[in-house]
This record gives sequence, C-alpha cells and structure tokens, in this order.
Amino acid sequence: MSSKVLITFLAAVLLLSSSSGLCSPEAQDKSKGAAEIVALLEKSGYSYKKVADGLWEVPGTGKSLREFAIRLALADDVLLVMVKLVDRKDLKLQPALSTKLLELNHKFDSIKLALSEDMLYLRMDTHVRLLDDQELKYLVEQIANATDETYPQIKQFVSGAK
Repeated sequence: MSSKVLITFLAAVLLLSSSSGLCSPEAQDKSKGAAEIVALLEKSGYSYKKVADGLWEVPGTGKSLREFAIRLALADDVLLVMVKLVDRKDLKLQPALSTKLLELNHKFDSIKLALSEDMLYLRMDTHVRLLDDQELKYLVEQIANATDETYPQIKQFVSGAK
C-alpha cells in the first residue's frame, strides 16, 4: 500500500471517528472521570458495585435507617452523591412535610433535600476536578450522616413506615 493511500485512509478514519463522537473530548473526559472515580473508590476502602456506566453504589448504614444505598453518578464533569429516602408515592404530601423539608434544607449546608416526580432524596455534588480521596470520604460520610438524621424526622409522613 502506498504512503499516499495509507495517509488518505487514516485521514478518513480520523474524520469518521471524530464526527461520530468516538474521539470526542466529552467521551474522553467521561471515561477519564469514571476511571478517576473507580480509583478513588478502590483507595477509599468502601465496598461498592458498578450499577451502570458512570453509576456506582456504596452501601450505607445508620441508626435510624439500617441500610440504604449511596449512589455516585457521573454527569459530565460533576459527581452527584445521592440517597433515596422514600418513593414519592409513599409520601403523605402535606404542609407539615413541606415545612420540615424546608427546615432541613436550611440546616444542611451543602446537602440538598429534593422531591422529584419519583422520590424524596438527599444529594450532594462536586466537580470531578476537585475530587480526591479525602473529598470522596467527606461526601459519603456527610450524605450517610444526613440520611440518618433526616429519616426519623420525615418518617411520620411515610406510609407504612415503622
């Protein structure tokens, strides 16, 4: 194969791969970010499992809520750390619950209580570029502590809660 044909072939491959997103900076950044998260999880000593690409789960335990899942989700250059407290369908939506959620949101500095169409959950986030092993441990510990503190205060608004 002549060098001119080889160069033309390589240029075509490069053009096709960049236009299809295979070599896009976003795809490279996400895989780099995912590799960094996995390395930090390994270093942290937490047991974890991969749920999907860019999504991991660390088991959490507490005094009020014995077992819960701490989810770490990579969204572009942001790591979201979340715990589902309860399915929305199981909540007794009433003004007293809204007041309690607002008070809890005021109490927590960097943790957000959120009510989506599907669930009530706690969430924290950080830019991946700022993440190191200490920050990862901080995020996991804070969300676990907030879960343990929040659940008993909302339990009365959960159908079937013990």
